[in-house]
Amino acid sequence: MDKSRSPSLFGLLITVLFLSIGLVYLFVSLNTQDPLWFISTFAERPSQIVINCYGSQIFIRPEDSRYDGLVNQVNEVISGSKYWDSLTLSDDTYLIYQDSPEMMVMELFYTPRVRIHSFYKYFSNLDSIIIPLDGRHASTYAIFGRVNETNTAGSLHFDNTPEIRQWVESQGICVKP
Repeated sequence: MDKSRSPSLFGLLITVLFLSIGLVYLFVSLNTQDPLWFISTFAERPSQIVINCYGSQIFIRPEDSRYDGLVNQVNEVISGSKYWDSLTLSDDTYLIYQDSPEMMVMELFYTPRVRIHSFYKYFSNLDSIIIPLDGRHASTYAIFGRVNETNTAGSLHFDNTPEIRQWVESQGICVKP
């Protein structure tokens, strides 16, 4: 007995659903040049951290006892919800960040380069991430990227960057004078 199936509306809807999901995934992957754009976890380990602390520089390297706690704080923030904004770090502001007595800014250096997975292609192949903790742009909860000593376009914004500053201050690494 040859029992042929008649087309079903349910089967068509399932096919359209999977095809739509596949096309959205493909479109975003091509746009971001990142097939893992949907993964929010960030677990990278910087080769060095520099905190520009109100005019002085504090270096934190992997052998430092504070390194793991600080990296965990940063990675937890970057793994959270984020959105891209056109606010871009200027070269002048970057230079001011280096020695301003009115700002606390953290810069994390990565070797090899890292990618922050998101819907936006601007945060790939970064060799440093800049997080303003007090002063210019800190109130926007922005994180800036740099590639080959050039600022990336735009910034990513997170809800919980103040937690990094609180941790840095609680450990006595950098406290506002």
